[in-house]
Amino acid sequence: MVAIHELLKKRILEAIKTADVQGGWKVVVVDEPARRIIESSCKMYDILEEKVTLVEDLEKTRQSYPLEAVYIITPSQESISKVIEDFTKQSTPLYTKAHVFLTSPPEHSVYQRLMSSMMPTNLLKAYKELFIEFHAREAHVYSFESPQSFFRLYSPVENKVHSVFDGELKKLAKQLLSVCVLLGENPLIRYQKGIDLDPDYSNKSLPFKLAQLVQAELDNYTRMKKQLAPGSMQQETQRKRSVLFIMDRTVDMYTPILHEFTYQAMANDLLPIENGQRYSYSYSDDNGAPANKEATLDETDSIWVSIRHKHMKDCIDQLMTDFNKFLVENEGFNDKDKAANLNDIKKMLATLPQFQTMKEKYAVHLNIAQESMSVFDKEKLAEVATVEQNCATGLTSDSQHPKTLMEDMIPILDNPVISTKVRMLMLYIMYKRGISEEDRLKLLNHARISLPENESINNLEFFGEKLVKTKTGPSITKKKKYRQPQGDDIHYEFSRYIPRLKNILESHIDKTLDTAEYPYTKDPAGGPDGAKASSDLRSARPTWFLKGQEAINPRIIVFIAGGVTYSELRTAYEITTKHRQDVIIGSTHILTPQKFVEDLSLLRKPPTRSYSPPKQRPLPTPPTTQNYNQYSKSPSSDYRQSHLGGYYPQGVQYPQGGQYSQGGQYPQGGQYPQPTHSQQGAYSEGNYQHGNYSYTQSNSGYQQQGYQTRHPKP
Repeated sequence: MVAIHELLKKRILEAIKTADVQGGWKVVVVDEPARRIIESSCKMYDILEEKVTLVEDLEKTRQSYPLEAVYIITPSQESISKVIEDFTKQSTPLYTKAHVFLTSPPEHSVYQRLMSSMMPTNLLKAYKELFIEFHAREAHVYSFESPQSFFRLYSPVENKVHSVFDGELKKLAKQLLSVCVLLGENPLIRYQKGIDLDPDYSNKSLPFKLAQLVQAELDNYTRMKKQLAPGSMQQETQRKRSVLFIMDRTVDMYTPILHEFTYQAMANDLLPIENGQRYSYSYSDDNGAPANKEATLDETDSIWVSIRHKHMKDCIDQLMTDFNKFLVENEGFNDKDKAANLNDIKKMLATLPQFQTMKEKYAVHLNIAQESMSVFDKEKLAEVATVEQNCATGLTSDSQHPKTLMEDMIPILDNPVISTKVRMLMLYIMYKRGISEEDRLKLLNHARISLPENESINNLEFFGEKLVKTKTGPSITKKKKYRQPQGDDIHYEFSRYIPRLKNILESHIDKTLDTAEYPYTKDPAGGPDGAKASSDLRSARPTWFLKGQEAINPRIIVFIAGGVTYSELRTAYEITTKHRQDVIIGSTHILTPQKFVEDLSLLRKPPTRSYSPPKQRPLPTPPTTQNYNQYSKSPSSDYRQSHLGGYYPQGVQYPQGGQYSQGGQYPQGGQYPQPTHSQQGAYSEGNYQHGNYSYTQSNSGYQQQGYQTRHPKP
């Protein structure tokens, strides 16, 4: 099966290896974006083994070396300028010759500048475009590591500037071309039509526009390759043409919000794992003293790879079984030494200094499992998940339609230790396809969520979701179909919801996927654009297919604009295994539920700086006179608390217009007094308006202040 991180690693190392350097030894110079691409698939020693003396950063001041330099850089004006400066700015060039490898094709003006500056003096010895403009996160996962794309694609503020939206689509199309070229595929393209979305949803054409741009990039690349090497194309009969699915985040709005209880998804939801890969944990050293360490969760960790898609209970069982097997296979242990629980394992590991490598591997995952289950218990996630699953599936665990959802939610919303109430409210509103103002007020009174969290709910409308149910007339929104779990899909009560992506891809494999919902950009019936046509991007017969298999199943490439979830990543691996058909999945970035809710709250005013997740996730305490200020601001997001959210500091424009400042103007122009604490512990954080009503937040929740006739309902 294909491993995209290995393909990326091979492409990079081959570029370095094939650079014809006098003397053999060379210097590698990278810019910051290219360095992060390289690090997603290569280790430093991989590069140094290719007769590289050192790897340098293009942006930093460097000393001169009498060696030839291999530049691996992005095709930006800034990076090309620095390459030229290395050979022209000082009297003595930094290196003797330059071998320039670009991560993707440059703009024509950039290319012309490089050639006109370097070629006349014979300083440019080699030039090549690598088509590696993406990060390899896992064997079947790629990412553009661009969380800001979420705002450029979905923010109404950004979308008003068409050049921002169109520019982002063009950038994504070029990056998707890199993925296809590296995989050696010229795929047929299917895109999400969004026929089940609200007819008033304004961004429905996003997948279609992106699909057309990607098709143009593929066609252009194929024409250029034929012109450069007209005799190099060979008819492929071993494998059918692949398919590229282009979707946006509206394909499934439940999955990014639900609590997930498989190992990788649950850990990234509940624990402070940086970028899904770096995890800091505590352990006992050889002397039994506590120590801290950082671990990397990637393809090099065999334990991580083997358990990341298993349910947490199954992971713990496997860790217990594997550890006890390890004890049996090593001298000095007997049956009485076997571990009975996670704590036993941790204690025994501290007494095994002679097995340091094995100790570290187990210690990482034991800590992850133990910390995840601790949060699960403290935040009552068993109760939360039951309601969430009922909302997402529209069915209870005994396959009945839930009739007491609101009654089931009230005790959970009232519980001060639960910090993810906003996610439950969002799921409920989407399940009901909008709720009445009366029900919304009732739920807000119980939940007492923060203003940014309330904004997250409001901003669901930018994804075609209905928030307010009309009193009269039939619903115009078509409810998305949900398939009940069957066979292998039946696992646990808290994991009943199946990501819609799995249903879509399996329907495609079974040839039952409606072409009205997922049309092709070109006719797949045959001929030059057909499924049986040769893949113009392949230059050699593929070798990854299974032995003895006469007809190789075509690859499926998936791209979801606006973020992909760990649950959907798991789906790609499950289908690969079940159908013996490679599924490569990627997106602009990888989402966690907490990050998704936070980004939703900012859609009316995108952040101007990157966000670093909190180091820990403190649990809330019940409200009192002294601590109500902290409680009312959603304890699960403590980074917001520095100044009423961090995102709305004093004097900064609030998303809906007007100024937010303590005692100043608030959204939609009304003047409100400065918030105060009373001796009874009441706290008014401020007012806000929704629809026809004005609300005030206090220690009893949001209270309706009266009908605002100056803002009539449309």
